[in-house]
Amino acid sequence: MRLLTLYARSRGVPAALVVLPVVVLAAWSALHSPWTPLSATLTSLAAALVITVGLAGQDPELDSSTALPWPVWRFGHLLLAAVLAAFAVLLVQELGPDRFEAAFVVRNSAGMVGLAGLAAAAAGARFAPAAPVLWWAVSAIMPPGQQSVPGRIVAWPFGPFDDQVATWTAAVLVVSGVAAYSARGGRR
Repeated sequence: MRLLTLYARSRGVPAALVVLPVVVLAAWSALHSPWTPLSATLTSLAAALVITVGLAGQDPELDSSTALPWPVWRFGHLLLAAVLAAFAVLLVQELGPDRFEAAFVVRNSAGMVGLAGLAAAAAGARFAPAAPVLWWAVSAIMPPGQQSVPGRIVAWPFGPFDDQVATWTAAVLVVSGVAAYSARGGRR
């Protein structure tokens, strides 16, 4: 248990767990009237950004010199981040009369966390928020009702919960993000 506590503290997990419900509740409070796909995806984005804040340790030399199986720890970290982000949004939307399908919220939260993992592995942990924020911003300004496959891939966060292209896009992002982050970690 001591090792898990040390890992969590080195990654800022306790602070993220305290801030996550506050940020999600604040986002929902500001955006829930009405609870639209825009507000729901923005709340999922906020949850993903808060929970993925600690994708790199404080000391890269210490991380590289230990005998820990880092890919397993990183895999668990990112997977738990996706679960917590989705759970927080699912829980907060129960406070209002409007709700999105669980598949919609889980898809968006997992996809955003996967994007953060990809960015951390490719550009460094401090740039992890950039990929989900940029993808969300581009998809938010896309014209609604995209019928082309490329348009639906770009606008996956806003696609209906049963849109197969949006679901596959999010699945590819989360699997590749978890794989890249698990194997490589957050670059410095």
